[in-house]
Amino acid sequence: MTYQECEDYILSVPLFASKLGTDNLNRILDLMDHPERAYPVIHVAGTNGKGSTCSFLASILKQSGKKTGLFTSPHLIKINERFRIGDEEISDSDFVEIFGTTMEYVKLAKEKGIEHPSFFELVFLMAVVYFKKQKVDYAIFETGMGGRMDATNVVNPVLCIITSVGLDHMQFLGNTVEKIALEKAGIIKKGVPVIFFDRKDEATPVIIGYSRKMGAKLYLVEKSQYKFFKIKNKSIDFSFNSGYYRYCSLKIKKTAIYQIENAILAVKAYELLLSIARNSHNFLCMTDRDYGLTDKDIDSIQTGLYNMVWKGRMQCIAKNIYIDGAHNEEAIEAFCRTLNILFKNEQKILLFAVSKDKDYEHMIKKLCEISFQEIIIVRYEGSRAAELDTVEEAFRRFSGSKITTFDDIKEGFLYGKSHVGNQCLFCVGSLYLVGNLLNLGV
Repeated sequence: MTYQECEDYILSVPLFASKLGTDNLNRILDLMDHPERAYPVIHVAGTNGKGSTCSFLASILKQSGKKTGLFTSPHLIKINERFRIGDEEISDSDFVEIFGTTMEYVKLAKEKGIEHPSFFELVFLMAVVYFKKQKVDYAIFETGMGGRMDATNVVNPVLCIITSVGLDHMQFLGNTVEKIALEKAGIIKKGVPVIFFDRKDEATPVIIGYSRKMGAKLYLVEKSQYKFFKIKNKSIDFSFNSGYYRYCSLKIKKTAIYQIENAILAVKAYELLLSIARNSHNFLCMTDRDYGLTDKDIDSIQTGLYNMVWKGRMQCIAKNIYIDGAHNEEAIEAFCRTLNILFKNEQKILLFAVSKDKDYEHMIKKLCEISFQEIIIVRYEGSRAAELDTVEEAFRRFSGSKITTFDDIKEGFLYGKSHVGNQCLFCVGSLYLVGNLLNLGV
């Protein structure tokens, strides 16, 4: 099969196969002799920040000389983005080969009465095969949605990370923070250490309680442990007290303030991975002495953090033009904090698109706390897109700014680009919007 034929088949899977749960997936993995057990796994869940945290950790591990597989979702332009070794996407030729290998097992499974995997389950199977073939030192798996029932939850990790818990995908995960937190906590395994970004809200007691139930040592990371102290033209400098080490000279690229939180989760994860490697016989009884970092480790952390690039997260795609994939209330709040700190003196234009299944009225209300010179509303193609008139109505309730609407993303973007001048244009509200803009090459 050609690359295009492989991609077309994968994208057609939702038309005939649905998610059936981890039992069905485990039966397929049995036939494959469990390639996901060929390397140590880090499993990452959360409402926001999963992909960035995974990428920060992969960048640190790469800098330390470790070959690291990275499985993330969704992709913005091309499905290859979901499979990486370090920061390199899988090649088209390797994609075709891995697809062929995986489909041989899928066909064998069907012959034995095992159902065809869903879209996400199929790409996950391709990832575990690819990482084994590449002989990675570590593999990092980001959950697709939730955690407890996620396809990736068949892995046996050495470390779990939960980035944040907020209200998103409520039709699937529950309509309260507590219910969603319980779904995210489902990735925690018996005796496996877990790191959680503690926002001291309703999610905290859920994660603490589930960790205790599973006998998993819990490491809480919180805002009081970091402090950003200098914003430069190209970087944000900050310090981090991990509880074992005080890092006084860390920096990330000048993208978004919220990326500091994802960065320190990755730093804490790297510390624990070093300790687990040195004390694999009993990492539940680690002491301060087990966290000895060498100068090389410190350099790996510093360089790895600064080198990380994650598409669609406050990404500057042209002069004064930024795209951000914030698509729920928690992410929009983080986006607004970044604007208030990093862009407080700039005049701003907003380009916005959103999915109709999101609580976009609350997102819009928060955005309208920012003073925008103009608000441009666009609609992306597809059945999930919210209608222009309902989104416009919501903006008019909360904002007195000039509002312009376009039924075409490219037309709306080109209009915004022509009006930027010395202002800043921010494109936000949906990963579909970000993907469309990147695909257009605008």
